[in-house]
Amino acid sequence: MNAAISNPKRIVRPLAIALIMSGILSSANAQQRITDQAITQFMTGNFTKAQSLATDAIEQDKNNALAYAILGRVLVTNNDLVNAQVNYDKALRLSPNNGAVFAFKAACYEYQEKNDLAKKAYDKAYSLLSSPATSLDYYARGTVNDYRKNADAAFADYTKALELNPQCAVCYVKRARIYADKQQSDAALSEYNNALRINPDYSALYFSRGTLYYERRQYDKAAEDYTKSLQYKPGDVDALFNRGVMYKMQGKLDLALADYARVAQLSPNDADLYGNRGNVYYLQNKMAEAYNDYSKAIRLNPKKALYYLNRGSVYTRWEQYDSAFADYNTAVNLNPGYADALIERGNIYMNQKQQPELGLADYRRVLEIDPKYSNAWMNIGVYYHNKESFSQAIENYNKAIEADPKNMLAYLNRASAYESIGNSKLANQDKKKYVDLGGKLEPSGSSGYKEIYPEGVFDAKMAADALGRGTSSIAGRACTKKDGLIFSAAGVKVRLFPVTPYLEEWHKLRDKKEGAHTGVFMSKEANKYSIEAISGADGRFVFEGLKPGRYFIQLVHSFNQRKTAHIYTGSYTSQNGPVMTTTNYYYDQDYLVARSQRLERFVEIDKDGQFKKITLANGLIKSCDF
Repeated sequence: MNAAISNPKRIVRPLAIALIMSGILSSANAQQRITDQAITQFMTGNFTKAQSLATDAIEQDKNNALAYAILGRVLVTNNDLVNAQVNYDKALRLSPNNGAVFAFKAACYEYQEKNDLAKKAYDKAYSLLSSPATSLDYYARGTVNDYRKNADAAFADYTKALELNPQCAVCYVKRARIYADKQQSDAALSEYNNALRINPDYSALYFSRGTLYYERRQYDKAAEDYTKSLQYKPGDVDALFNRGVMYKMQGKLDLALADYARVAQLSPNDADLYGNRGNVYYLQNKMAEAYNDYSKAIRLNPKKALYYLNRGSVYTRWEQYDSAFADYNTAVNLNPGYADALIERGNIYMNQKQQPELGLADYRRVLEIDPKYSNAWMNIGVYYHNKESFSQAIENYNKAIEADPKNMLAYLNRASAYESIGNSKLANQDKKKYVDLGGKLEPSGSSGYKEIYPEGVFDAKMAADALGRGTSSIAGRACTKKDGLIFSAAGVKVRLFPVTPYLEEWHKLRDKKEGAHTGVFMSKEANKYSIEAISGADGRFVFEGLKPGRYFIQLVHSFNQRKTAHIYTGSYTSQNGPVMTTTNYYYDQDYLVARSQRLERFVEIDKDGQFKKITLANGLIKSCDF
């Protein structure tokens, strides 16, 4: 099954947001102290306490702009974007020139995909935050720089905010994500750990750190963090979903199914749920269940190419190749750059539809998308392997191994290609590598007969040009001499090949290697470029319309030779006095002996219009002259 069906649902990362306010703090009274406490709780990631305190502050003072802003920010962390927007609007009516509130409101617009409004609000926030003075101001400007894809400036703002407020856990979270985006996972992990040291109950961080562990392929730790996240929020669909993915990666398939069952109860129309649960069923070889889940995922989201790819894998297992091809085709149509779908469609072109050129085209498209896609190189190698162009096959297997040194099938295929050109030493090295990587080679037996081929690449264009139309002819006669008798090659296929470097290499290799246990052959492609004639009753044949050039003519003369044997039938013994006489009796019986003789020669046409006469025979046979 293609690796694509193992992809988990895109990890949804919860928002980690801190409230930054400047210019709206009132006198230090009791109401203000509640508001300040709400800010403190929010900055350390205690969102539930922050929400409760902000609500209390608003009850005491309906004109508390800061409290509305805090409450709005908490509501965003709960994905209640509509009510968050309402609270931001109230805050801005009370404090219309506060840059931090504009930054928060812009983020809320962004999460609602109101991109024009988001940009306008971010621009306003940036202009109002040109001279940050507090930790909160720097944090606010950092969020704007994040939006503007200015990671270095954002990181500098979050760092300054931490200098002014070392307990700003959400600043560590923001810096962690910048590190993660830069593929600096060790630094990102350290930042998450710093935030959790400030607030071990910062529940959303366990989810985020779990995602980072997943990306680091530390599935055990990721599952532990998702479990910790679920202790704070048992109904978190995303945490359940992602823990199910981790269980699947660990091979704990029953636990994964249990998590997916819970997700199905909480979110029954989640297409990704059925797509991923289908993956687990597939791994359990429960093809009917996998098919049903993939089909349901398609019904819920018919525009997602992955689901068609996965269902196509089920059809392939069922050997329903037309249905599999239709699904792979749909996946490619939905996503023309979908490398995995192109690979699978190419495999069907190659193996089932007997259209290898279309398969090759799909594999080459994959390499345009991803030059390091090992299996694309390997499958191109198989294409040339099937054509018995082994040097080209080996070249592509080399690239497959270079892209993925653990691609054990590439080693196995390359071993076969090496054997086909007679290089047993390199073949055995590759077989050992295949076994070292986990492959299994069973003991086998054979006749001991080997077929080997030239290493060189056959040049089809050169051969086609050499067989172009001319005005010369070659006429010949073929005979075989056996036991003093002459046998004409009657009704035999005679083949004429243009002489190419590949044919010359084959001929030299045959002279060197051919024997009772070794046959030397040309590739299927090379064999296509020839002209055939059928000899007459007296072994005569003609090739016409030839260009000047060098040719190789070959036939295999198979015939039956009639022979006679004296068959003993018994004897009679008589005695005349002291003399005993024995008479043996025989009769003559004719029988046939199958003979086969390969007749061939190189012939050169020197000029156009030349008529060349040749004899093909196993020795000097004067009566066989043309």
